[in-house]
Amino acid sequence: MLTFNFKKISIDKGSKILDIGCGEGRHIFGAMQAFESPHLIGMDLDLNALDQCKRSLTLFEELDHVGTKFVHSSVYDLPFKDGEFDLVICSEVLEHLEDYNLALQEIQRVLSPKGYFLASVPSYLPEKICWSLSKDYQNMPGGHLRIFYKSKIISTIKDKGFQLISSERFHALHSPYWWLRCIFWKSQESNPIIQLYKKILERQILKRTPVLNFIEQVFNPVLGKSLSLYFKKF
Repeated sequence: MLTFNFKKISIDKGSKILDIGCGEGRHIFGAMQAFESPHLIGMDLDLNALDQCKRSLTLFEELDHVGTKFVHSSVYDLPFKDGEFDLVICSEVLEHLEDYNLALQEIQRVLSPKGYFLASVPSYLPEKICWSLSKDYQNMPGGHLRIFYKSKIISTIKDKGFQLISSERFHALHSPYWWLRCIFWKSQESNPIIQLYKKILERQILKRTPVLNFIEQVFNPVLGKSLSLYFKKF
């Protein structure tokens, strides 16, 4: 389940791509399908997630890519040269960071001139509702430290030397799912309503059914769970 439309950007064959906070590799494997012969590096602090990435890589070996690897490191001190990457992806990470400004400085450093930076954060309204419904959601370990206003996060990133190309919202069907989890926080694992909704989401992710796709597209501009931003470095 991607939070970016890779068709919105164009990079050369063999471009080098960094995914910061890659998790289990959804954008790494999405980039393999979208771009020609990319050099891909996924980076995360979660060793279990990186191990899963390495296992999943065997399922995508037939796709066109060059030397994909996964690295355990911090966004505050990226182990890469200045201007090394043509594209940096940072999906649902900045809201977790104590010092996201330092992270943005590091991202700007390792990105090549005219390189692309794709960032996504939780959209303000769906996230605000989650915080209002559940203190446990707000305070869970490793959770979100802040809610970004769209104008604020765009302004902050632009001040680091980036030009905004485009913005959009994704995953509107996920917002009610998280609201339900917040309402039934203590019993969410066994709650039948949540379990039913989860099956609907899984069907939408795996099958991409036209009806669910249409519903999500209609509600994305207002209720999209993720705010996705497309930038280019000056």
